[in-house]
Amino acid sequence: MASKLKNLLLVCVTVSATTFGMSAAADSLLDAMRLAYETNPTLAINRAALRTTDESVAQAIAARRGSLALTSSANFAQAPISSGNITDTYAIALNASLTLFDGGRGRDAVASATESVLAARASLSNAEQSVMLDAATAFLNVRRDVQFVTLSRNNVNVLKQQVQAAEDRFAVGAVTRTDVAQTQARLAAAQSNLAASRGALAISGEIYRATVGVAPNNLSAPPPLPHLPGSLAAAEEIAIRTHPLMQAAHHAEKAAALDMRRARNARLPSLSANASVGGTYADDFFGNKQWRDSASAGLTASVPIYTGGALSSAIRQAGTIVERRMAETQNTRLVVRQNVAASWFELQIANASIAASQLQIEASQYAYDGIQQEAELGARTVLDILNAEQDLLNARTNLISAMHKKNVAAYRLLAAMGLLTPENLELGIELYDPGKNFDRIRNAPVSTFGAAQVLDGISDRWN
Repeated sequence: MASKLKNLLLVCVTVSATTFGMSAAADSLLDAMRLAYETNPTLAINRAALRTTDESVAQAIAARRGSLALTSSANFAQAPISSGNITDTYAIALNASLTLFDGGRGRDAVASATESVLAARASLSNAEQSVMLDAATAFLNVRRDVQFVTLSRNNVNVLKQQVQAAEDRFAVGAVTRTDVAQTQARLAAAQSNLAASRGALAISGEIYRATVGVAPNNLSAPPPLPHLPGSLAAAEEIAIRTHPLMQAAHHAEKAAALDMRRARNARLPSLSANASVGGTYADDFFGNKQWRDSASAGLTASVPIYTGGALSSAIRQAGTIVERRMAETQNTRLVVRQNVAASWFELQIANASIAASQLQIEASQYAYDGIQQEAELGARTVLDILNAEQDLLNARTNLISAMHKKNVAAYRLLAAMGLLTPENLELGIELYDPGKNFDRIRNAPVSTFGAAQVLDGISDRWN
């Protein structure tokens, strides 16, 4: 009996069953990340936001170029009314304007918009890492909960056999009714724990589906952990240098400084050239028709003298924004370091927990075997056996939890350092190129595609 129970308990460590499919093919961790990268709507949102920001550069460039406008008008006049003299006048003109000097405001607007684009790209990279981390966490959570279900199911099977054995022994007077009741109570608790484990697995599966886009299917063991820094200081140094949130903060700070210079330069004079060609056609009540050509060209200079304090307010506002961006950069640095440190210590704690849990399993197994043998000699009670089994189950549960925490902490550390990118993960799929759209519109082309193509592109993304 002892050997049979021991074998059933050992099955808990080796069996890797799943409730999400019986397919022989297994989904790997990289598969989950690939699907999340391709289907997660969070990335679609951030990519669209980046394309929106790209247009700010095109608009800033367009503002530095000349403008050309065609205007027309029609006037119907009767003056004086008593004379009955009615004159119809029609005018058309082509007007051109070009800014020759604006104190560098147009140049700074383009540079500021470019920095904003770079900040948006960094934000997109951060969103990609968040999705990769969510996918990895969801995968590992399902794997952990599958193992919990397996442990709970095997524990229930063991206790069912013990209940049957206790009832058989009670029938021959070898044990008391109390012993049978204790075994039955422990079985009921194990069945409750199995139901809870199955519920937790179902929840993890739904989170996986929401993150990855498909239901988990016979998830395979996670791959070996990627290389990690050997010290906390090295991890923090990498994070400060490479994390996309730090890059985004730096670019936002540069954009704010350029905007402040634009606000200051608004006090400088501006010079623009203007030209116009056109004509006027008049037709009066007496049938007289006349066409008059017109053409003009000139320069317009403007120097702000008094704006009611608006320029001073704009400069103060821009300075405050620069101050805020600088503070945000400092705060981001603190947050990044905090996240790295938290993930680093979580990883160290998990490693220590794994070592302790392995010792706990070894000791619990030894104690269980000894108590089982003593029980056969009458030196131990049924309750002693049940407690030893529970201790062994807890030890194995602790090991699964510790290994799960180690894997999650490792991927969190990678994300905290800014290294959990699709490029570093080598997903083997075509990655989104943020520069493709920017290169297409950066020079503010008049027309790059028709409205129908825009709608088709949007439809293709969501189909």
